Amino acid sequence: MIPAHVGIIPDGNRRYGRKYNLPLHKAYEHGIEKLREVVKWSKQLGIKILTVWGFSTENFGRSAVERKIFFSLIERKLREILDSGEMEKNDLKVKIIGRLEKFPRSLQRMFREIEERTVNGGLRVNLAFGYGGRQEIVDACNKIIKKGIKRVDEKIFAKHLYTCDVPDPELVIRTGGEMRLSGFLSWQIAYSELVFLRCLWPELKRSQYVRAVKSFAKRERRFGR
Repeated sequence: MIPAHVGIIPDGNRRYGRKYNLPLHKAYEHGIEKLREVVKWSKQLGIKILTVWGFSTENFGRSAVERKIFFSLIERKLREILDSGEMEKNDLKVKIIGRLEKFPRSLQRMFREIEERTVNGGLRVNLAFGYGGRQEIVDACNKIIKKGIKRVDEKIFAKHLYTCDVPDPELVIRTGGEMRLSGFLSWQIAYSELVFLRCLWPELKRSQYVRAVKSFAKRERRFGR
């Protein structure tokens, strides 16, 4: 059994750069190329939804130089992918989630263009930018307050999350050797199965990814029952 929705914390880009003596922009570029591979692998495996953490709210605390490098690279690579028609060819439906207003306006416009051009795609890819699990919960609360809703249950609350239109992830994979979730989809992954891989994100091999995804079939999911 293959999980319908897989979440990914692609950790280890900067450590990869240090390990192979690469400049920061090259390390990030390797990470982006790995994501393109993982999307293809996911389609081959029959995964329906992929949610990938691209940039956290905490990452805004990095140096202005590093942020500029990352934003410039993301904008260049996304433009390259858009102009090539790769997203349409691969039948992707891309959704950008997070506090997007914190990004440069040119990048915000590109996020909107990506969503508009892939609206009819098949494989759903959620890219989390300016994302933090606690911040998502706070944003959901503020949406509910703004609507004047007086009584809230889990279903109502879930309808105000960034991922309100897709089921929760059944499996979460984190690369980089860290054994924590760092606030990734804090509400949604209450019952998700977890896989932690030691390899750095750009080093991830297809065999490792396939093994991680297929390990889901061996898990017994009781949901407390």
